Amino acid sequence: MKKAIRLWYLYDFANSFASIGLLFYYPLILSERGASDAWVGISASLATVVLLFILPSLGAYSDRTGKRIALIRLSSIVMVVSLVVLAFLLQRPDALTTPSLIVISIFYVLFHICFQSSSMFYSAMMRSITTNDTNAKVSGVGIGIGLLGNVLALGIAGAIAGSSLIIIGLSGKPSSLFVGAVLFALVSIPFFRQKDVVSVSDKLSFSYKVFLKRLLSEKKVFLFLIGYSLLADAVLTFQLYIAVYTTKVFDFSDQMVIYAGITGLTFGIVGGLLANKLVRMVKDKEKALGFSALFYALCFGLCALMPKVPMFVFIGLALAGVSYGLVFSLARTVYSEITPEKGQGEFFSIFTVFERAASIVGPLVWILTFYFLRSYGEDIQYRGSVLLLMVVCLAGFYFLKKSRKNSVS
Repeated sequence: MKKAIRLWYLYDFANSFASIGLLFYYPLILSERGASDAWVGISASLATVVLLFILPSLGAYSDRTGKRIALIRLSSIVMVVSLVVLAFLLQRPDALTTPSLIVISIFYVLFHICFQSSSMFYSAMMRSITTNDTNAKVSGVGIGIGLLGNVLALGIAGAIAGSSLIIIGLSGKPSSLFVGAVLFALVSIPFFRQKDVVSVSDKLSFSYKVFLKRLLSEKKVFLFLIGYSLLADAVLTFQLYIAVYTTKVFDFSDQMVIYAGITGLTFGIVGGLLANKLVRMVKDKEKALGFSALFYALCFGLCALMPKVPMFVFIGLALAGVSYGLVFSLARTVYSEITPEKGQGEFFSIFTVFERAASIVGPLVWILTFYFLRSYGEDIQYRGSVLLLMVVCLAGFYFLKKSRKNSVS
C-alpha cells in the first residue's frame, strides 16, 4: 500500500513538468505575437466539450477493466507528443495567421483532453490505495507534491525561457515546453512500471442515460458537483489569465511573473499539507471544505483589489495558494467518500467534466466582462474580471453547504 501511494504521488509530481510551461507560457506567447486571449478560452472550452462526451464511458471502462495505469500511460504519451509539436509550431518566426492558430489550438486541445483524462484515472485510484482515516492526508500530500513539481518546473522553465540556450533548434519560451515534455516522460517511468489493479466493477456496458439518471438520484453528489464546479471555475479561469493579468495590471516582467507563480504554488503546498490538520481541528471533512471555499472566495477579492505594490501582490497570491491547496485536497477527499466505491472511475469522470465545465463558462464570462468594461481601461477590465471570480466562489460555497445538508441516498 505504501509503495502504491508513493508512486501515486510521483505521477502528480511528474505531470507538473508537462502542464506548468504550457499554463504560464502559452498565453504569453500568443499575446506577444498579437493573438487574442479568446484563442486560449475557446480552445479550453472545446476541450471540455470533447471531455463531456468521452470521459464517462472511459471512466466506466477503467472500472470494468481495472486498467487505470495503462490508460494514464496512453494519455501521457499523447501529452508528450502534443507538447513537442507545440514547441516547434510556436518557435516559427512568422506571424500567427488564422490557419496556423487553428493548428496550434488543435494540439493545445489534444493536450488538455489527455491531461484531464489522466487526472481522472489518477484520482479514481485514490480510494483503492487509502482508507477513510488516511485519505485526507494522502490527498493533501499529493496536492502538495504536485505543486512542488509545479514550483520546480516553473523554475526550470523560467531559467530556460530567459536564457540564450538552443535545444534542437528551440529557444526561449517554446524550448521550455520541450524540456517539460522530456522531464515528464522520464520522471513518470516508475509509476508506469507498476501493475494495474484488477477489475472493480461487474458492469458489462455503459449507458449515458442510466449514468445520468443515477447521478441525478444522488442529490448530495449532484449538489457537491455544482459547488465544486463553481470553485474550479474560478481557479481555472484565473490560471488561464494570471500571467497576462500580472503583466497588464501590475507591470510585471517575465521574471516577476515567474516569481509570482512560484509564490502561489509554494503556498499551495502549505495548503495541501494543512488540509488534514484542518479536518482534525473541525472534525468534519465537509465542514473543513466549506471553510476553505469561503477563504478561497475572499482571496480572489483581495487579488482583484490589491494596489500596484509588488509586496501586496505576492501576499495576495500566497494566501490564494494556501486556499487552493486546501480546497482541492479536501474536494477530492470528500468526493471519493460520498460516491460509490465500485464506481470511482465513472463518478470521477463526471467530477472532471464538472471541473472542466469551468473552462466553458469561466473564460466566456471573463471575455464578456472584459468587453463590457472596455470603456474603463485595461486596469478596471482585468480587476473587474477577477472580482467576478469571488462571486463565483461564493456561489460554489452555497452549493457545497446545501450538499452537506443532504444525506447520501
